[in-house]
Amino acid sequence: MNAEIRIGTCGYSFPDWKGVVYTPNLRPSLYLAHYARTLGFNAVELDSSFYHMPTIPLIEALLQKTPPGFLFTVKAHRSMTHEVWNAMRPAAPGRPAFPDLASGLKNTALLAPAFTDFWEAVTPMADAGRLGTIVLQYPPWFRDTLENRTFLLTTRDMLPKLPLSIEFRDRSWHNGDALAFLRQEHLGYVAVDEPQVRNLLPLVPAVTSDVAYLRLHGRNPNWFGASRKERYDYLYSREELEKILPTIRNMVTQAPLMFIMTNNCHRGQAVQNARDLQAMLLFPEQNRT
Repeated sequence: MNAEIRIGTCGYSFPDWKGVVYTPNLRPSLYLAHYARTLGFNAVELDSSFYHMPTIPLIEALLQKTPPGFLFTVKAHRSMTHEVWNAMRPAAPGRPAFPDLASGLKNTALLAPAFTDFWEAVTPMADAGRLGTIVLQYPPWFRDTLENRTFLLTTRDMLPKLPLSIEFRDRSWHNGDALAFLRQEHLGYVAVDEPQVRNLLPLVPAVTSDVAYLRLHGRNPNWFGASRKERYDYLYSREELEKILPTIRNMVTQAPLMFIMTNNCHRGQAVQNARDLQAMLLFPEQNRT
């Protein structure tokens, strides 16, 4: 089995893409159509949904701006992944609040409103055959515990009939039978390429559902010292991407659909590297030197 490969970027609308990816006079409302029709991408990861709960009108507008075969992956809202504990600790100015892990996870009744809003918004996209998967990105303090595994099953129950792919930020999910648990429960795994500093995860080419997923975050060694924006200031070299190709070729044999999304979004570098991967994977004959 070889997967259908979809290559795109994590997000499509950034201020510093103006004049680099998009012409200065192009209206932001036309960015997605330009991304799909002019740049020629057939998929995108919708990241704005992490910060702003998506709505049905938004989803309908996204569908209208893209051709019929275009697929979306949609990042779950932070209230579904990062704000799921009963109590939060105040943080330093400019930093996100940190959960009080001892307070435990919220129960279904408290979680339901956010999950219902999200499910109702994205279901029209799924019904139209335009949803690739939901990306659930959990914070570093979401470790592999029985409580958290149960929470993943609760999440699946509250998002019925939607494909789910999970990105972990803690290495405990690479130990023991965690990946086997995901396979058993038909929960997808998001493989990541990121700087190998401190506690960041290595690239593990696991596929645990019918959707294979690879996110390329860049390899900025100043990951923890840089601002959130500067963290993704990295351009993969051709040699670096070529070394990732065996991982991709391994993953594409394990699922019918694979997404490769570049998240090194600073000044449009994600677009360049996505195009590089398109040339290497989709047009290998033209890419030989």
